[in-house]
Formats: sequence, structure tokens, C-alpha cells
Amino acid sequence: MRTEIDFLDEKDKIVKAPKSKAFKVGRIIISLVIVLLLSAAVFGSSIISSGEDLAKTFGNIGLWGQIKHLIGSEDKELAGEKDGRINILLLGIGGPDHDGPYLTDTIIIASFDPEKKKVALISIPRDLLVLIPDYGWRKVNHANAFGESSQPGQGGVLAKTVISQTFGLPIHYYVRLDFAGFVKIIDTLGGVTINVDNILDDEHYPVKGKENATTSERYEHLYIEKGVHKFDGEFALKYVRSRQARGIEGSDFARSQRQQKVLLATKEKILSFGTLINPYRISKLMDAVSAHLATDFEFWEIMRLFKLGQDIDQQNIIHRVFDDSPDSPLYSTITADGAFVLEPKAGNFSEVQNIVQNIFDPELIAKKQPKKIEIQNGTKIPGLAYQTSLYLQSLGYQVISVKNAPTQDYQQTVIYNKNETAEPDETIKNIAGLIKAQIAPGLPEWVKATSSPAVNAKTDILIILGQDQKDL
Repeated sequence: MRTEIDFLDEKDKIVKAPKSKAFKVGRIIISLVIVLLLSAAVFGSSIISSGEDLAKTFGNIGLWGQIKHLIGSEDKELAGEKDGRINILLLGIGGPDHDGPYLTDTIIIASFDPEKKKVALISIPRDLLVLIPDYGWRKVNHANAFGESSQPGQGGVLAKTVISQTFGLPIHYYVRLDFAGFVKIIDTLGGVTINVDNILDDEHYPVKGKENATTSERYEHLYIEKGVHKFDGEFALKYVRSRQARGIEGSDFARSQRQQKVLLATKEKILSFGTLINPYRISKLMDAVSAHLATDFEFWEIMRLFKLGQDIDQQNIIHRVFDDSPDSPLYSTITADGAFVLEPKAGNFSEVQNIVQNIFDPELIAKKQPKKIEIQNGTKIPGLAYQTSLYLQSLGYQVISVKNAPTQDYQQTVIYNKNETAEPDETIKNIAGLIKAQIAPGLPEWVKATSSPAVNAKTDILIILGQDQKDL
């Protein structure tokens, strides 16, 4: 769940590197060498050995081998760099001593556009129902666990495959961190400062080690006031894990937003001047990462990522959390065996893929968004609107409402473009051809009336069926 935290340490060296004069050095390799030499001079071999452990995490190559690789990779590009988008999967797991240690409590796609200097953080709900190779349709948070059970060390690889095929997006790297690593990183940094947007009142926060205790001992009452707080590692973990809070903070989606908030606060703390010039703190961070992190990044790739993204501003970080709200492309449902899951409203992942693939281009997302269709029966022919909706849905169109028109005296079937400011698009023209309908030049007053419930507020295309449909 916190993997992103540590990673955005590295990755969000992507997001915003401080421009301190003390570190205004021409080449990244020089900065690295300075830090290493300073660390060695002050703390001796202990920091070097911890650096070796960390380096082995990045590709199983010793620290000095990584430095040699770094020196020779000045002109090498990261995967995805030449295509203008680098995608990293951030995974958070409970780790040892937790139920379901390899189930991913946090799943975030972190995308970086090196040309536009933008970052997108896209939180994927753990209950999303996806197709996992060899396992069928399961919750997405099982992918890493299935990979680990099949072959230890391959959980992140399978998770990358599942996320890539679900969202139609190449996932170039992954970073996975467990709860203990998250706590150690926050504590090593001296805590993080968070501006809490809403009161968090959770009377059923689980107490570790009390899973089988009585109700009174099994839970603690977690209460956090709205406002600015400084959290240590344990409290930050509680803040991002809570899922039973009252009100707005009680959903998994609110939890995803809290995760992104702590993620960026940790990034800022890691990149602060006080951390960068503190060899002891760097050493402790290395220790925390090496013991609790898994990744397919190599050391030079992390440094390359830092170099590319060091000038990104906070305003260029895009946040997206998928949920089951009315405007979301997902909806919640219960499976036959009683499991709570999220599924795409369109019947496939096309809408979700459109958002994820075009996250840096909102206009393109809107342009490619499937039109929402409302069908009203303007005749007294029973079931005409319902049968028409089945026909259009079988062709892949999204029908959101079926009802009777205010009057049942329509002779000719009419299609209205609810967005009068735009010309009828291909969707309207195609439907008009399919059902032999007439495209109206404008909207009648009863449709325009915003206070009237006659038309769904989310409708893009309104179809009113006439008597001419009985012969089609």
C-alpha cells in the first residue's frame, strides 16, 4: 500500500527536485558521487554496505557495478521514454505477519510525460474485477499474490501483465513496498505533514495481532481532526489504511485519495534539502528500502528518471481515483458468491482505457467518451423502447435510460443532440441510419428545461420513437 511512497521518493524525484544552489551541479553522476563520498567519509563502511543491499534490489548488481553502469548509460533511454510516456506500477502489500501478505492494498499507475513534464497518479480500486491469466475473473488485488504463489519473486511481473492488458497501456516498471517499509521510511524522514481535508472517524480500525480477539480488543477508535497534522510512520499507515470511517472518508476511493496525498507529502520530505545533505538519513532510507521493496528498476534507471523529472511542478501532477460514483465508468455489484466487486458500466474496459490512455489530454478523453443514450417511447406500442435499447446495446451503444415520452403521439422517430453547441457527430448519424430516424435541428423547450425530470441530466443523445418503428 505504501510502495508508492518509497517509489515516489525516487519517482518523484521525477516530480519536483529542489533547485538548491548547493546542489546545482551539471551532471547527475557528479551529484551521486558527492553523496557517496560524503556518506563514506562520515559514516564509513556501514553506509556502503547498506548501499550494496539497496543496489542489489535494483537488478542484483552491486553498488559499484551500478555506478559503472550509470556512467556508461548517460545517453540510454528508459523504457517508454521515446514514446513520450513512462508508466510505473506502484504496489503496496501487507507483507509478513499480515493476513494475505501479498494482496495489493494499493495499486497506482504513475505515468510520466518527460516532454510535457507532467505526472499522473491513477488509483485503481482493489475490488475491480479483471481477467487474470490462468486464474479467470478475479479481483485485481489478487494478481500479485497469484504471481508470488506460482513463482516467488514474480508477483510484480504478473501484476504488470494484468494492469497492462486491462487498461491497454504498456507498464514499463513496477515498485512494490510492504507496510513495514512504509512505516520505516516515514519515521526515518522524521514524519510527514498532511493537511487532512475531512474528519476521519473510524471506530473499527483493526489492531495488529488482535484479529481473533473479542470485539472490544479487536479494534481501536481512530479519530483524526480536520486540519494540518504531522504523522509518524504508524499513524500515517493508519491514515491511509482506514476503510471503515463514517461519512465521506469511509470508502476505498477516499482511501485512495489519502494514499496519493501521503505519497506526495513523503516525496516532498525526501527531496527536502535536510534529507539530501543528511548521509545518516540516506543510509537509513537505503536500509528501509532494501529490506521491504521489490522492483524491476535498475539503479541507473532510477537516476535517469530523477534527471528527467527534476523540474516538474506540483500543478503538473494529475490525480485520478476510479470509484463507483454516478459519473464513473465503473459500478459496484455483488457476485454470485457474495463478493463486492467493481465492473465497467460499458460492459468492457473501453471507457476506462480511454481515460487512462489519454490522461494527459482531457479534451481527447471527452471526445472519445461513449455517448450516453436515452430512449423514450413516443407511441402506445408496448415495449418498443425496451426492444430498441436491446438492439442498440447489442451493437455496443450505451443506453442509460428507457422510458415513455411525455406524449405518445409521435409519428416519426426523432433524434435530438442534447449538446446543441456541437454538430451531430458520427454516433448520432449512425444511429439515425440504423433506426431510420430524423435528426432534429434543435431541442424542444420541454427538453431544455433543466428543472424538468423528463430527460436524464446525463443524456447526450435523446431518441423518441414514433409509429414508423412498428414496421422496422
